[in-house]
Amino acid sequence: MAKTRIRRGSRVYVYERENYRDSTGKVKHRNTRYLGIEETINGEKQIIPPKKRFKEFEVTKSVRYGDIAILYDLFKQYGLIELLNGLIPRRGLPVGEVFASLAINHIIDRETLNKFSRWYRDTELEELIGITPEKLNSGNLGAVMKTGSKIGPEGIVDVCVELFNKIKHLETESSTLIYDITSTYFYSTKLPKARLGYNRDDNSLPQINIGLVATKNKGLPVLFRTYEGNITDVRTVEQLITDVKRVGLSIDAIILDRGMASRNNLIKLHGDNLKIIGGVPLTSKEAKELVAHDISEENELMRPSGLIYYEDIVTSLFGIPGRAIICFNHSDLEVERTARLKKIGVVEIKVAETLSSLTGNETLKGLEKEIRAAIRGVSDYFRINNDGKKITVTPHDENRKAARLRDGKCLIFTTNFEKSAAEIISTYFGKDVIEKIFDCFKNWLDLQPVRHFEEGNIDVYIFICYLAYLVLALYKHHLGVTGWEGVEDSLDELGRIRKTTLDFGGESRDKISVPNFIFFFSSFPAPLP
Repeated sequence: MAKTRIRRGSRVYVYERENYRDSTGKVKHRNTRYLGIEETINGEKQIIPPKKRFKEFEVTKSVRYGDIAILYDLFKQYGLIELLNGLIPRRGLPVGEVFASLAINHIIDRETLNKFSRWYRDTELEELIGITPEKLNSGNLGAVMKTGSKIGPEGIVDVCVELFNKIKHLETESSTLIYDITSTYFYSTKLPKARLGYNRDDNSLPQINIGLVATKNKGLPVLFRTYEGNITDVRTVEQLITDVKRVGLSIDAIILDRGMASRNNLIKLHGDNLKIIGGVPLTSKEAKELVAHDISEENELMRPSGLIYYEDIVTSLFGIPGRAIICFNHSDLEVERTARLKKIGVVEIKVAETLSSLTGNETLKGLEKEIRAAIRGVSDYFRINNDGKKITVTPHDENRKAARLRDGKCLIFTTNFEKSAAEIISTYFGKDVIEKIFDCFKNWLDLQPVRHFEEGNIDVYIFICYLAYLVLALYKHHLGVTGWEGVEDSLDELGRIRKTTLDFGGESRDKISVPNFIFFFSSFPAPLP
C-alpha cells in the first residue's frame, strides 16, 4: 500500500495513496483514505487509527426522563412498590408498579385511563417498570383499581399506615400530628357517600368528605379516610382516635381545629391519653368565661399574620386539666367587631321594616316567627318580647357587651405542660401545613371533580392521589426546602430532560439531553437509574 505522510507540527498524518492517469495520460497520485497518526512506540513506528465516526444514525426512541426517573426512584428506594405488591392481592398486572405509574402521572400531567397508555409510551416508565404500553389500557387499569377496592376502606387505611411506617424515620423531631377534613365534589348523584353538605367549593354538587392525618414537621401523610358528604367534622374525631392507634409512632400531640374540638371529643382524646392542642370554639359557657380574662399585653409573639398578645392560664376545661392560652390580635378585633356590627345593623333594618308592615290580619305568633327568622345568626344580640298584645324587639345589651370582650380573641386549650405558651401557639397556627396539603391535592394533583362513578373505586382513586402527594413530600424532603416554593418549578425543569435512543448502523446508544441549568441531587437516596 502506497502511503503519504504529512507533518503538521509534532504530528505525522498518514494517508493511503493511489496512482491514476489524468485526461492527458500523465501519471499522478492522490490520497484516498485517512489512515491515522504515525507514532513511535517501543522503537517501532505504528499508525494509530482515527476514532470511529458514524456519519449516519437513526433516532429510534425519545422519552421523558428526568422527573419520571427521580419520582420512580423515590418509590423504589423507600420500598413502597414492593410493599404495595405485598399488601394488595394481585390479579393480573402488578399493583405496585401500576399505582406508582398512575401517581406519577397525577403529578406530571394527569390523564384519563383511556389516554394513559399514550402518555406512558412517551416516558421512561416502560423501561423502568417493564410493562408494555399495550397492557396499560383502560380495561386493565380499571381491573387493577377494582383489585385495590376489594380490600375496602379499612384495608386502604391499613395500607396507608404501613406506607407511613416506611418513611416515619424521616420525622426526627417530636411527632405532632395534624388532623383536618376537606371535601371533593361529584357530578354523579347516585353514589351512597356523595351527599349534599357543608360545601368548601362554593357549589351545590354532592360531595364526600376526606379526613387526613399528617405530620406537622415535614407534612408527611399518615392516613386518610372518606366520609359521607353530609357528616360534620366533629363527628369524625372518634374514628380518628381509633385510626391513630394503628400508627406505630410516639405521638407528642394531636392538633385539632375549632370545628372538631367539642366537649365530647376533648374528653375522649384525654381519656385515651392523647395530648391535645386544640382551638376551642367560643360557644360554650366555659370557653366564654375563659376568654373574658384581660390580656395584659406583657406577653407578645410576632406571627406572620401580625403581633399577638397572650395569657397562659393553668386551668381545666370540661373537667380536663390543662392550660388555656388566650390569644389577642388588634387586627382581628377590628375585623370581627366590624363584621358583627354590620350584621346587626342589617338585621335591625329588617326588623323595623317587618314591624312597620304589620297588618291587622297578621297574628302575633306569625309575626314573631318572621322576626326570629330575620335575626337568625345574630339572635343572641336581641331580646324579643311578646306580651300577647304587642311585640317589641330590643338590644340584648349584656350579650353585646360580652361579645365585645371576646373580639380579637381565640382560645387554645392544651394538655401539654412541657412546651412554652409561645411554642404551643406556633404549633397550633402551624396547622396550615395541612391546608397546603389539601391545596396540593386539589390544585396540583387534580383531585376534583372525581370522575370515577363506582363506589369502591373512589377510595382507590383518592389513594392514588395520596400516593402522589406522598412521593412529592419525599421529593420535597430530599430537596431540602421548608416550603413548596420551587418544588413544582424544579420538577418542570427535570421534565425537560429526555432520553434519546440512537441507532448507528445496528449499534444502539442512549443519550441524555440536559437543559442549560444547574441542579443538585446529592441528597437523594441513590443515583438515577
